[in-house]
Amino acid sequence: MKKALFTLAIVLLALTAQAQFKVHDDGQISLGSLTKNYGLQVQSNGYTTFRTQYNTNGSWAILSFSNHSYQKHWMVSNLANTSNPGIVTFFVFGNGLVFKTGNYTASDSNNQSEPTNIDNAADILDGITGFRYYPIDQDEKKEQTKKRIGVSAQEVQEVLPEAVAADDQGILYVDYEALTVILIEAVKEQKQEIELLRKALEDNGLLEPEKP
Repeated sequence: MKKALFTLAIVLLALTAQAQFKVHDDGQISLGSLTKNYGLQVQSNGYTTFRTQYNTNGSWAILSFSNHSYQKHWMVSNLANTSNPGIVTFFVFGNGLVFKTGNYTASDSNNQSEPTNIDNAADILDGITGFRYYPIDQDEKKEQTKKRIGVSAQEVQEVLPEAVAADDQGILYVDYEALTVILIEAVKEQKQEIELLRKALEDNGLLEPEKP
């Protein structure tokens, strides 16, 4: 029995040494490192950060509730970029602003059921107003905040409800990619109208036909 307990103690000690797990005096937990220099760090208040041992610029990826509007809340580095593996490709600010260097959305027709054409796209755009505005943010003074460009989710909801969603607090969000699709169709509609108008003018001798 004593031999079994001794063996178990040795195994647990070995696993603990390999795990690189430490609880500091202030309650912070370090995973992957016995110090607070790298690895996954969980502070006593739940504030969580992580970085690699070889991150020379000393920056940390943050996974927490941000107390500041422009604090990087969560981010992803491009590890596939061998020339600069620490380059940031995506992060979210504390106020919800998203930064990304590229954007692809799954839109394979094989995964789309019962697609229908969008009619009167230009009329939909007529019901949406674009404007510049200052965000309402208690953490930032107006003179320190850049103006943004956007639309009113309430207006969009009236003419294109598919492009609006609400969170559990009733705040509305707009799918701007959906508005891009409407813009594409509106341009095509206008192009058809221009071609019909040109043909009518040509047929009545009011406009010279386009040269081939």
